[in-house]
Amino acid sequence: MTRRGFSLIEAIAAIVILGLVAPVSMVTLRDAAAARSETIQLTRATWLANAVLETVLADLSSEDASLGFAALADAGAYLTTPVTGLEARLAGTTSFYEGLGFSWTLAIGDLVASDGEASGEADEDIYRVVAVTVSWVGAAHGSKDYEVSVLVGDPKG
Repeated sequence: MTRRGFSLIEAIAAIVILGLVAPVSMVTLRDAAAARSETIQLTRATWLANAVLETVLADLSSEDASLGFAALADAGAYLTTPVTGLEARLAGTTSFYEGLGFSWTLAIGDLVASDGEASGEADEDIYRVVAVTVSWVGAAHGSKDYEVSVLVGDPKG
């Protein structure tokens, strides 16, 4: 006579093993989902920071009197002037990211030399450090910041 099916003890053993393995598997899946979410958010933060920096770099070469390298001397006016300020001009791009919970800031440094430090010499201190910081709340570890900075000079000489 051949035996078919499981005995009661075998069925209980299988349920106990599944009961022990399932929670561990769920934790692993949750951690993988959080890691994937963090990667996506970092990619979005990179896109936003690049969009801001690309606009700043384009502004440096602009023929518009309110733009160019000289406009960076007054960071407040460059950023917040209604209609022509960077924040107003980027609103169409940044509003998408802000809707996803991102925020950004732009910091424009004082004049520095090519090494990023102020030398005190007018003919050497002809650059500025421009830094974009993108912030958001991460899925796993709270508040996150991503910063990109570049050293810029006047492309017109």
